Order: sequence, then structure tokens, then C-alpha cells
Amino acid sequence: MKNSMHSKLVRALAFIVIAASALAHFIPHKEGSAAPKSLPYLDLSPNITRGLDLIGTNEPKTANAEARIGVFDGEKVLAMTLRDYLVGVTAAEMPAGYGIEALKAQAVAARTFTLKHITGELRCKSGHTICTDHRCCQAYISVERMKKNWGDRFEERYGKICKAVDSTEDMVMMSEGELVTALYHSSSGGRTENCEAVFAVALPYLVSVESAGEEDSPEYRSTVCFTKSEFNERINAAFPDAEMKEPSTDVEVWQRTDSGRVSLIRLGGTVVSGQQLRNALSLKSTNVEFDIEGDTVEISCLGFGHGVGMSQCGANAMAKEGADFETILKHYYTGIELEFFTPKNELPRILCGAAG
Repeated sequence: MKNSMHSKLVRALAFIVIAASALAHFIPHKEGSAAPKSLPYLDLSPNITRGLDLIGTNEPKTANAEARIGVFDGEKVLAMTLRDYLVGVTAAEMPAGYGIEALKAQAVAARTFTLKHITGELRCKSGHTICTDHRCCQAYISVERMKKNWGDRFEERYGKICKAVDSTEDMVMMSEGELVTALYHSSSGGRTENCEAVFAVALPYLVSVESAGEEDSPEYRSTVCFTKSEFNERINAAFPDAEMKEPSTDVEVWQRTDSGRVSLIRLGGTVVSGQQLRNALSLKSTNVEFDIEGDTVEISCLGFGHGVGMSQCGANAMAKEGADFETILKHYYTGIELEFFTPKNELPRILCGAAG
């Protein structure tokens, strides 16, 4: 009886600690403080008064003037139009071979995510408005890089990406009058995740939904194998309190989310979150199963990414079945509306220094 109560107490304390740790990612960081490493940096608190990399055009402020945004590439701030930035993001974030309706959905998600940063409602861990690091904001590649990547197929694929961006011009996702936090990932493994299970903040449009048709994607399932000594070394280096010795008895999944992802797991003498496990072992997702036999620890993963929001593989599967981009977005972002954000009026006002 005492052992049972002790076990329950340990689990309760572990859950509180891990939940508090996850919640800490949403507390605004002081300037110069270290950025979180285990989760993408998404600060949902308004921050419109901070310094933004917003670069005004020298042209007169007319409806046709194209203001430029500043995008931090890790070394310097690149000035470009919103349209050109979105072309680079869409090309970097989703394979050009995907269906055009999936690419349109990606373009709208990327535009919404970008404008959420420009208006100061989301933060970049670099301190700049938005950056090219996919672990923080969104991936981005230049036209020159596209040419190198695509070779003889550049014109075809570049035209397709531009079509996805241009045909959805000014379109964003809104919920209750606000831009949504348009999270997305490569593959959900069949079902997306509730936002609060990963980021400790519940958002009504980021809830778990089915994501059918991903099974044919190479991102759907992956397997990683370790010898027991390799596994022990990786775990003990990441979590010294684990003192991992025998994986067959020292690995115990304590809790999973409704979508099947690991939320709490005991590793020897410590309990960690599924995200911490994923980071320590460089796994593609937290939806994992262990197969420990002899000297081998085999870990099977479903999906690729945090699992919140739109599954890109699922979006492509829907596009193949004839769904348009609006249907795709409304499937993955529950209850949202598609509206036109008017950069001809609003964006130049923000970019030319009138914000705040």
C-alpha cells in the first residue's frame, strides 16, 4: 500500500514539474536570456511595442507601394517583400511536388504565421521580427537555392510555388477576429495533436483531428535502433538522474495523449516528457513504441514533427482526393474563417513606422 501511494505521489509530482516546465515556454523572456531549446519559441502575449525589423519603402505611401519586411537569416536582416518571402517559405516548407491545393493551404498558413509576427502577437527567439530558422519561425530558401535544388525543373516548380502564393494573395486565417497561430508540421502519423499537449496553451482551432491518407508518405513511419549501451549513454547524458542500466526494465511509458503520443515516460530514476525524449534521441515524433530484445533497443515513430495544426502530408493526401485549399485549412484548423488581410492599406502603415 505504501509503495502504491509513493508511486502515485511521484507520478503526480513529475507531472506538475513537466507541466510547469512546458508552461514556462510561454512566459516572456527577458532580453538576453536563453531561448528554450525543447519546444518551438511561441510567445502568445502581445508585444507590439518592441523593435521590429520593418523596413519602409522610399516610394510615396500609395496603395501600390510595396513595403518590405526584414527577415533575419542568422547573420543579417534581409529586406524583401512579403510576397517574395512567402514564396521562399512555401518552397522550403512543402515539397514542390505536392498538389497545388496543398501548396495553396501552405501559403495561407505561412502568410498567417508571418503576419502574426509582424503585428507583434508572436515572437522570434532571435529578438528580430521573424527568422529563417525552422526550429523557431519558418524555413526559407532563396531563388538561387531553388535553382540549385531543382535544376532543370526550376521553372516548372517555381511557377507552381508562385501560383500557390499569388492565387491566395492577402488571404489569412482568422478566429474570433484575430489572426490564428498557424502551426503546421510534416506528418501527424494519422491524427494531429491538441495544442495544449505540446505547448501548454489550449487554442480552440488547434485541436486533434484525423489525418487520413498519410500512410504512403515516407514521413509517416520511421525506425531508430540503438544497442543497449548506446541507448544508455544517450539517455544518461541527457538525464543524469536516470542512471539507465537495463532498458528492458528501466523504460516505462506512464502517459500518452489522446492521439497516442508519449506525454510522460520513466527512464530509470527520472521521469521526462515525450518532447524531452524526442530531443535526447533525435526522434521524428513523440508517437513512439519501444521494442527491446537482446542487445537492441528499437524505437518506431509515427509522424514527423510536433503534430499540432496542419499535417503537410495529410494536406497533400486531401488534395489528391480533390479537396481545395479552403477545405484543407478548415479541416486542420477547427472553426477558422478565411479573410483578406489588406496589406495595401494595413501593412505599409505597420512597416513604415506607424505601428505601436
